Amino acid sequence: MGLNLSIRRIIFNSVFKSNGQEIIKLSHSSMKQIAGRAGRRNSPFPDGEVTVRDPRDLEYLRRCLTTDISPISKAGLLPTSSHIKLFSEAIQEYDMSIDANNISEILKKFAAMATLQGNFFLCRQKSMEIIARQLTDLPLQINDKYILCMAPISTSNQESISTLRSFAVKHSLGRLSGLNRKHIPKPALSFDDLGKLCSIHSELELFLWLLHRFPGNFVEEQNALTLQERSIELINRGLAASDKLKLDHCYVTRDDRLRKIVQNRKKSHFSMENDITDLLKS
Repeated sequence: MGLNLSIRRIIFNSVFKSNGQEIIKLSHSSMKQIAGRAGRRNSPFPDGEVTVRDPRDLEYLRRCLTTDISPISKAGLLPTSSHIKLFSEAIQEYDMSIDANNISEILKKFAAMATLQGNFFLCRQKSMEIIARQLTDLPLQINDKYILCMAPISTSNQESISTLRSFAVKHSLGRLSGLNRKHIPKPALSFDDLGKLCSIHSELELFLWLLHRFPGNFVEEQNALTLQERSIELINRGLAASDKLKLDHCYVTRDDRLRKIVQNRKKSHFSMENDITDLLKS
């Protein structure tokens, strides 16, 4: 989120998460990245601490922190908006079966026809496809739609998708986008409130990203910057008083549910492997 927070200790409530398709265990690199947020040079906590809530995960945490991250073997590439515009024009000239203004279909066709050499691949295809479906019906230039597809959002966050869609609709109508009351940060009284502050910061960051690509509303840009600073201040204040924040739901129950999903999937895969082995032996 671009947040610089003063954090002394990271506690993993769970080492499982949803990747948008299934429940997975956090990778070594993800564990290290999250743990690395504790302790920052020139902060009140230069030496960070990290642990887990469930003792069953402690050995996995130790293994992750002592394991070297594998060197990068592949690099992701993205076409520029100019590439997509030229490709769309070529499609319109030579393949009338595809709507040249349908950014979703254009991206699929581009990915299918693209040839990359060496250890390179087209990245962010899934997230861009989700955003593209939100823009298909809008009367925007294809290169504008592609720029919107590159917005730095979590496609599982419906609030961010809604903010992006609203901005795109107003832009297509030639109207300026502005903020509303939901973007006004308020002091956190619970951990849920703290999460909402982080969501507000993310949406403000998205809004500023959009304004930098489609400028024209200087007043709202300054307003967003002010609200972003305020949200950071309230997040830091909430973290400093985290021992007094109310916990509105049970994280233990959620972790147990995610753990069971992963364990059941492993049992299912193990059973399938045994069935295949028995089949090959027979």
